[in-house]
Amino acid sequence: MSAQLPPLLQNAGVPFDLFISSLTEQLDKAQASMAIKARLGKLPLTFAVKEISLDLRAFVQILDDDIYLRPAGPGETEASSIKLQLTTITKPMIDENSVDYSTEDPKFSLREALGDQISETEQRQLERIGVRTVQQLNELKEKAGTDVIARLSRMPVNRLQQALLRAAAPRVTKVETGVGIGSSDTSGRVHLSAPGLRPGRLPRVRAAGESVAVVGAEDGRIVLAPMASQLGCEAEVDFGDGQFARVQLTEGQLGQWGAP
Repeated sequence: MSAQLPPLLQNAGVPFDLFISSLTEQLDKAQASMAIKARLGKLPLTFAVKEISLDLRAFVQILDDDIYLRPAGPGETEASSIKLQLTTITKPMIDENSVDYSTEDPKFSLREALGDQISETEQRQLERIGVRTVQQLNELKEKAGTDVIARLSRMPVNRLQQALLRAAAPRVTKVETGVGIGSSDTSGRVHLSAPGLRPGRLPRVRAAGESVAVVGAEDGRIVLAPMASQLGCEAEVDFGDGQFARVQLTEGQLGQWGAP
């Protein structure tokens, strides 16, 4: 490799995902260039990139959970043989088989919600099993349980339990203003995501020393109708059976478990 490259790239090669991304990016450029040429030249027939096969001889290394490829040099006969084949897919196929990163509000990402309860390494361990959002973590807990998540992600059970407890705290997902329910003191609606909510049980909520009206509570969601004086204040949410949390009635706020 060129001496101008960083030492890491000279010794370990390039990350595998970067290699694939660079390859497909250049193919996209070639495809776009041919499309422009066909349109400007008004050609009745042109070429297109459909399938490409590559046979590589390279050394494979794993550094910090990333796979690196270093092309074999002259005389390096112990390199691995890697066969790659690229084909074309349509946009519906991409949408169907790729991760939707827009399903969770950025304010409620794993890092934002769990804070110091999870390290970067542990976050990557969860991402390897498909958990990228707080919602996905809570859903997997309900379906598979803590032990299964810990085994698949290779996280210590106690660390995972702390993260799950933090993730299950109520959080304000939306605040609607100007929605009246027959009282001039009503400011609007506050929507909370509450994975700790139990079916058939209505939580008790208080803020600014007074009760907050609960107008809906089901499927892990709570809808509150606070008075204008309560909006923006810290609310106390009593789920029963000793489950007690505090959360500020402001959009994007994450709650914390505590004692009554």
